[in-house]
Amino acid sequence: MSLSLPPSGALTAAAMRAAAALIEQAGAVGLLLVSCHGGHVTIHVGPHDADVAVRAGQVAALASLLGTSPYQYDGTAAPAAWLQAAGQAGGATIEVTTRLRVRPAPGRTGTLAQTPSGQRSVITAGQDLPAGWRWITDLDTAGR
Repeated sequence: MSLSLPPSGALTAAAMRAAAALIEQAGAVGLLLVSCHGGHVTIHVGPHDADVAVRAGQVAALASLLGTSPYQYDGTAAPAAWLQAAGQAGGATIEVTTRLRVRPAPGRTGTLAQTPSGQRSVITAGQDLPAGWRWITDLDTAGR
């Protein structure tokens, strides 16, 4: 029996093979959620409550194989952040991401953020993250 995929199915299959090879080469383990639409693959390293250093290391390893570096993406209307990277492998666009836990302010008075000059500040509920600022996450050390 021979299976013939339509062009869009062949593109999806090729993208999934590229992602599988990347995951194998990086030695990524644990829960990986992989989705594919056409030639675009998203690899989500999870779960949210797993050790952040392990998840960040897996994102970094996959990013390195994609020829790029991970960066923190911050939501502006709510305290949410992701570590992510994107690149090309085997003709597919591959995005790697993991959710970061945003740190609450002392006394739970809001959420911690960092100004462009490196100062920490508290963002209260309902306040947007100002342009150029970033959320303080579980990747940040207490002294940073």
